[in-house]
Amino acid sequence: MPSLILRRFLTGLLTLFVVISLTFLLLRLMPGGPFDQDRKLPPAIQANIEAQYHLNEPLWKQYGIYINGILHGDLGPSFKYKSRSVSDIVSEATLTSAKLGFLALAIGVLLGTLLGTVAGLSRNRMVDGLLTLTGVASISTPLFIFGGFLVLLFSLNLNWLPAATLETPKHYILPVLTLSLMPFSYAFLLVRTTVREVRSQQYVLIKRSEGLSEGVIAVRHILRNSLIPLVSILGPIAAAIITGSFAVEYIFAIPGLGKHFVTAVSNRDYTLVVGITIIYGLTLIVFNTVTDIVYGFLDPRLREEAKG
Repeated sequence: MPSLILRRFLTGLLTLFVVISLTFLLLRLMPGGPFDQDRKLPPAIQANIEAQYHLNEPLWKQYGIYINGILHGDLGPSFKYKSRSVSDIVSEATLTSAKLGFLALAIGVLLGTLLGTVAGLSRNRMVDGLLTLTGVASISTPLFIFGGFLVLLFSLNLNWLPAATLETPKHYILPVLTLSLMPFSYAFLLVRTTVREVRSQQYVLIKRSEGLSEGVIAVRHILRNSLIPLVSILGPIAAAIITGSFAVEYIFAIPGLGKHFVTAVSNRDYTLVVGITIIYGLTLIVFNTVTDIVYGFLDPRLREEAKG
């Protein structure tokens, strides 16, 4: 297991370095610059601004300066939010996205697991069919359409819930429900399929022949073994949800990572785009590594493979 963790850590560092380098290069190759949308400045002032942010330096030197800053924990200044650093913006936005993401992940996975277990154990074809239709519809519906529908229904028509921002606990309901759609759909479909496969395994039939109740068999033997595959996808799903959804945060005017990323790209705010990309990359790497470790403890075959 330690060798597996070390390999994942080294692979993650290499992946993060490649992502940072490609993002840095692609941003510089895009047409336009961070100050092209401002009003026309005198050449002398324009030159001073570019010198302040090292934009007048050769590309290789800009890259070296930025990587050196990252190694010292400095993500650089924002080109558009001149009174704030990228580290301040990212830390505040990450906290907002994380709060929404954890709530959405917990609700989506718990509800998806519950309904997936019911559908997988049900002998009623109508119940299974209706629940499966719900799962397929949820995984096929884009989040921005689902979020827009919730706003239209509960905010504009019924006037029950606020449509944007996060000022009170009621403001969390619609964005959290919207974000929970993705983990719900994946958890539901995976658990349903796995439960249906596990319930017909020979060891389950043996337990049933021993006289154990259906409830004990379902919880101790079917559901327990059906949740192992779910663990393998929780890492990517958690990373995607907790770091925030671009569309959802933009729809609900939430100042999280997703909304900042969209505006930073349109503003050509190079340092902010790369800073958010680093957070996305780190979150994905950390959650995937944790998932591999947990999965290794749950599945002895992975531990044997790591030893080999």
